[in-house]
Amino acid sequence: MWKRNKKGKVDRMKFNNMFRAGSFWVLAVVFCFGITDVYGKMFEAKAAKISPDSLQKIITTNKFSSEIYLKSVFKSKIKDYTNAILIDADNGKILFEKDAYKMEEIASLTKMIVIQLILESIEDKKLLLTDTLIASRESSLIGGSQIYLREKEKMIVDDLFKSVVVKSANDATYLFAETLGKDGSVSDFIEQMNDKALELGMKNTVFYYPHGLPPSWADRKKKGIKGNKSTCYDLSLLAKELIYNHPKILEYSSIWLDSIRTSPGQKPFQLRNTSRLIKDYKYFDGLKTGFYDRAGFCVVATAKKEGRRLIAVVLGSRNQKKRNKFTNELVTWGFEQIEEIDIRKKAMQVINDLKMKELRDN
Repeated sequence: MWKRNKKGKVDRMKFNNMFRAGSFWVLAVVFCFGITDVYGKMFEAKAAKISPDSLQKIITTNKFSSEIYLKSVFKSKIKDYTNAILIDADNGKILFEKDAYKMEEIASLTKMIVIQLILESIEDKKLLLTDTLIASRESSLIGGSQIYLREKEKMIVDDLFKSVVVKSANDATYLFAETLGKDGSVSDFIEQMNDKALELGMKNTVFYYPHGLPPSWADRKKKGIKGNKSTCYDLSLLAKELIYNHPKILEYSSIWLDSIRTSPGQKPFQLRNTSRLIKDYKYFDGLKTGFYDRAGFCVVATAKKEGRRLIAVVLGSRNQKKRNKFTNELVTWGFEQIEEIDIRKKAMQVINDLKMKELRDN
């Protein structure tokens, strides 16, 4: 194996010299087999003669991984949270975690799975943003954060969806559950929520309600329901799925202020994002917040800087401002402490050097 320096990194000068000695085979192994620990595996690979042109074709037609090194351990004076995780969204690498696999009540972070199912329905043309839904009596009676739907009120899907994402509206969420559940069944929709969670690999997640409100006294005491529960890790999987496979979510989650009921004769209703992270801190563009007393202040946040996207999940805070400050500290550390070695860029640089050497030799 290669010797590593005091920071635990491979001597890059030896790495470069190895390439320039004509070891084309190294890159072939790296890109053909998707080796992540490139520097460790190079010494173990067997030599094979491959021309620079053939190697270039291999590199440009295969996926690759980049090496990531953390320069320091994350530390914060803020301890106002019970569980947290920070991942590199591009490759799923966990950069920081504390009790990230412990199930906790998640309040309105529940709505992320509802958003997933809504977006799938829109993408499958089962639901159009221009469709009009009619509020049921049941949806109009849902409490908590809401847009105060009136029974039989008509509203287009786009405004209702915006209300779910931006305002975390429970009444709009319940109306979607009725709309997408088989024969209007909210119970069927909750079953869809749980099925989708399992499909996405969220093995430690369970949903009892579509909106994320706390369970009633009867449900908690008599049925033993402790609210919708998940883990930081599971929620990071869901966030990654939404961001990369349903990127439209970011168009809505990055909205700070907007309005619904803006037709002539209506009194506009303002929507303000429940996450101040997108307003108070740079680079954040989503994703979802949640709160009730037992769950505490929760957030799934995502930020993008210079092409790199991070996802942070923080649960169990007792203070909203401290939760936001901690989340920003965590994400800022993630951006500043990651050192990435772009293997593709390094490989192409070496290939060009080898081609120039061939031209000079000829």
